Order: sequence, then C-alpha cells, then structure tokens
Amino acid sequence: MPTLSGRFKKFCVNVYREFRTRDAIPLLILVFPVIFLIAIDPESFSLVWFWGRQVGRAGFVFLFFLVAWDWHDSRKMLKATRARWRYILAVLFLIVILAYYWERVANVGLTDYLRVYVTSQLGVSQESPLSFLLAMDYLAYGVYCVATTAILYSPKAILRMATPVIYVVGSGILDMMDAFFPEDSLAFLQVWVYLIWNVVVFLLGLMGYNTRPDPLHGQIPIPSVLLQGNRLYLWGFKGPMTLAIFWPSSGVVSMIVYSLVILVLMVKLEAPRWRKLVYAFVGAAGTYFVNVIRITSIVLYVTYVSLDVEAFHQSIGEVLFICWIFIYLLLVLHIEDGYARKQPSKPGVKRTKADLRQSRIRPAKKGA
Repeated sequence: MPTLSGRFKKFCVNVYREFRTRDAIPLLILVFPVIFLIAIDPESFSLVWFWGRQVGRAGFVFLFFLVAWDWHDSRKMLKATRARWRYILAVLFLIVILAYYWERVANVGLTDYLRVYVTSQLGVSQESPLSFLLAMDYLAYGVYCVATTAILYSPKAILRMATPVIYVVGSGILDMMDAFFPEDSLAFLQVWVYLIWNVVVFLLGLMGYNTRPDPLHGQIPIPSVLLQGNRLYLWGFKGPMTLAIFWPSSGVVSMIVYSLVILVLMVKLEAPRWRKLVYAFVGAAGTYFVNVIRITSIVLYVTYVSLDVEAFHQSIGEVLFICWIFIYLLLVLHIEDGYARKQPSKPGVKRTKADLRQSRIRPAKKGA
C-alpha cells in the first residue's frame, strides 16, 4: 500500500505532466491577471467588503479556482492555437487588463476621481462607490476571459469555460446592485437578513445567552443579546456593542453567486437529475448555514475576545466560504467517482482510472 508521501509525489507528477503541455499555456494567460492582483495588492484579498480605500477582492481567489476547474474538466477538448498572431493579440489584451488593474491599485488619484464621477454623474450611492468599482474589476475580467479563450482556443471553447464568466458577471451585477441600492434600500433582499439573524439568536440561546433581556428594568445578565430589526444589541464580557447588518454583508451575495456556480458545475456532471437536485439543494443549504456560522462567530468574538472586530470580520467570511466550497465540490467528485466505479464495463473493454474520471463529465455534443 503506497504511503501518503508516495501518493502526494505521484499526484504532483501527474499535475506537472498535465499542465506542462502546450494546450495549458492559455490557462496561465487566463489566470495571470488574478496572480498580478494578488502580487500588487495582497491586502485587498483579505477584505469581504470595503473600508476606506480598500476593495474586497477575495472573490478573485475563488475565480482562480473556477478557471483551473473548467480547464481541467475540458482539457481533452481544448486545443490551443499554434498561430503566432493569436498569441500576440492575447498578450495585448493581457497588457491592457494588467494596466487597468495597476492603475486601479497604484493610482490613488484615479480612484478618487472615479469615486466622485460615479456618484455625481452615474447616480451611484455616496455610501458605495467602491462597490461600483469592484463590479468593474469583475466585469473587466469577464470580457478578458471571453476574448482570450476565443483567441487562444476558438469561439466554441467559450462554452467550456463558462463557469468563471458566469461567476464574474454574477458578482459584478450584485456589486452593482449594492452600488445603487446600499444597505436596506432593497427590501426584498433585506428580508434575508432576518432569516439569518433569527437563526443566529436561536443558536446563541442554545449556547447560554440570555435572548430576552429587559434594558429598562434591572441588571442585564452577561452574556445577553436583544434583536430589534436588523440590529443586535450585545452585552458581552468585553462590554456592550450594537451589531447592524444589511443585505450586502448578510451572505446573500455569496448565497446567490456560489449557488449559481455550483449549479453550473452540476450541469457538467454525468449524473441522474435527482442526484443533481440533491447536490444543488445541499450546496445552497450548506452556504446558508456557513453564513449563520460566520455571523455567530462574529458575535462570539465580540463577546469573549474583543470589541475591535474589524480584522476578524474581514477574514472569517472568505475563509469559511472558500473552505466550504472546496470541501463540498471535492466531496461531490468523490461520490461521483464512486458511482462511476460501480458502472459495469462493456465486455472486453477495460476501464482505466482516466476513463472513470472522465465518465462523470458529459461528453461534448457534435459541433460543439
């Protein structure tokens, strides 16, 4: 039986063999803008939303994964062009988007000008100009991904790399909604806040919190929480604090975008419809409860650790969501591999491990 180190070495060798081919060169060109952003502005990747001049680009890390995922699943059908002019054109597109991202990060004057312009000329809320700019960052990458895929592979290959495009377009639209309708402007999305908060308060009650304190009569026991609307009044061991939550930071963005990505990935699986529906439902339910865990963790942090919760709030959300999505998708693939191994082989045909891995992916249609 191979050891753990032996398995890891074999895995690394297989990855190296797969990604060193000529057909993998466009993958590097596709993900390089994300690598570039991480290199020039790493602090922005730790933020969920916005403080001061910072923009929360943690979603780009998940985008990196989606591009690699789509390429890996479609690598048998993706053949890179050998025309030199196509690579030159793709590099020109790459230089343009890198220059745009560089200006967005390094040119403080440009960011200030854009913030004033979008609020004064485009009707963006004074409270959320950075949401608009983040939407532009996402949509710029979406255009780049579509154009580069068409140039280096073929226009038909765009459908095989659709998942990251859907993700960036969805993220861009949701950030745009926050730009024009911040905080509780969109009542139908604000309802999501109450679905989250009430479950959080229920869990806190199970943990020993007093959930029905009376601030007007007598001393309030510690810890206690009182929910009124979208505000949670907290009396913890580090002092009292009021936590307010609006729909952009309630998890509705991650719920919609991540569920959409999961649904797109489910379409690619060669599995019965009922099993796909189960995967989609479990993914949506898991994303919801991860949001509940995130907000509950913030309340516990304020109660027992510190009232200065900004740094914790900046990191806990993305850490939980990215871990959840990775674990969930790997679990789905593991289950589908198990079903693939149980499928009977045709007489005289030996099923290899590569066949088993590819059996969960729907074969391309003619002309695709």
